[in-house]
Amino acid sequence: MWEYVKYVKIPKIALLSIISRLRNVIALSTLIVLLVFFDSVFAAVIDEETARSYFSQALINAYTGNFGDAYQLSVKALSGRVYVQELPYFWYLRGRLGISTGLVDKSLGDFNTFTQLVKSDEIDNLVSKVQYFRKLDIISPGTFKFGYVNSVSGRQGTADYFQTPTSLTVFGDTMYILDSKNKRLISARGRKILTVKKLSRDYKQVFASRDGSIYLLTDDTLYNDSELELLKDMKTALIAGSDRNGNVYIVDFDRVLVFDPESQKSVTYKLPQSTVCLDAEMTVDKLYILDGVKEQILVYDLSTMRSINTIELPEKIWNFEVTPYGDLIYLGNNKIIAGSQEFEVKGVNFIEYSYPTIFLIKWKGTVVDQYFLKDDKPIFVSIDKIMFDDAYAYAYVRVEDLYGDEIHYIQYALRMSEQDVYVPSDVYSELSDVKTEMLKNCKGELVSYRMTGSKTIGSCPILNKFTGSAASLRNNKRVVFLARWNYMRPIPQGIIKVTAKVSFKDLIYSDAMFYTGQLISESSLRK
Repeated sequence: MWEYVKYVKIPKIALLSIISRLRNVIALSTLIVLLVFFDSVFAAVIDEETARSYFSQALINAYTGNFGDAYQLSVKALSGRVYVQELPYFWYLRGRLGISTGLVDKSLGDFNTFTQLVKSDEIDNLVSKVQYFRKLDIISPGTFKFGYVNSVSGRQGTADYFQTPTSLTVFGDTMYILDSKNKRLISARGRKILTVKKLSRDYKQVFASRDGSIYLLTDDTLYNDSELELLKDMKTALIAGSDRNGNVYIVDFDRVLVFDPESQKSVTYKLPQSTVCLDAEMTVDKLYILDGVKEQILVYDLSTMRSINTIELPEKIWNFEVTPYGDLIYLGNNKIIAGSQEFEVKGVNFIEYSYPTIFLIKWKGTVVDQYFLKDDKPIFVSIDKIMFDDAYAYAYVRVEDLYGDEIHYIQYALRMSEQDVYVPSDVYSELSDVKTEMLKNCKGELVSYRMTGSKTIGSCPILNKFTGSAASLRNNKRVVFLARWNYMRPIPQGIIKVTAKVSFKDLIYSDAMFYTGQLISESSLRK
């Protein structure tokens, strides 16, 4: 069994012997050129350890955002001798960086050549991402899978933290539970209560905006989390959501108010009809309002507030949710209806949904059950970088929907492995800087921008929509998940593969990247 791929090398003494026999027919100047050529060939041969060093340098550049230099180094790394067991890693990294720099077709061609000889799950996964972003099937109705995650109880030990929660929202890895009766705002993660904050008034709704700001709402006034008044003189206000700029959309009887947290001002849009709004939700481009009198869901274009659809409901409801792709979810009689599917639940008073996690609020027992309710649309997972301290490795994992918007509260589904072996990890969220790219016209492929984590702004609406972009640069942060684990010791020689998997039963979405001993000591990657 070969330990590595070798170039065929002719000993220099043999070459000199051959050349000496050619002296009678080749001029001396030609001989000099030949000697220089052969010397340059010998000097250019890259051995296995040098190839690993170039591979490490490519990773360092990729993790610090220099994708062009990273790609060139990955090409150089593959131009020499490579240990055969690491060959798939070299091909994968070169292809991944090629896709990131816009060389999508070339990378796919290289992958096709390589995978005819060697199977690589990482390459197959990367190719499937390219294929999906090229076709972008977001219209077909979703089929759902439903599964229990865990529960948080308002009563823990002898302490009562909440009794009758009336509203719930999430940001990053944290849920916020509003207990109106007891005037409390509780933060929790998984089964654990984190904080309990006493409130000065009875609020009806808590809401976390895209930028992480927490808002509290009464029927007529919007407050921040310090209970300072932001917007007043409303009648029956209800927060629908926030857009990518962090603007908060509030439905109020016959109008929609859009509150700008930066200017502290609002813009008002008149609705074509007065509405007894029982619930309201938003997607990236639509506003959904549940009319309690007509028992309809009214759909509006988010940019113009023009009516674009009316959804007739098969039964009377007072609480609904919507996926990023427009599939309706609502609570029926001892069941949750998602699209055309039904899932049995009991004792649920209302639901909240943060794709793909659904929260079932039960007043009896003072408990919030957490389930996943996942459609068949892919989730985009990317390990953007890996950093280190003296004890731990930290993988920065980006988890997004097909529009490029961050998925929150996903820590329960994220698992890490080294060399395909599961490693116990602490998973938590953090805000990370966003790279933006101004476009004067549409150029490049969507998958290239998504692989680098770039958000586009400017004159290409389709790329702006599917890279999580906003109309302005105001909100230049994104939620990422950090997975922290004890890295291998002693540090093995060679390349260590790291895999991040987000799983819901048999629905698995993953990404793979690497580190080496050289990266652990690299100053730019120290945590």
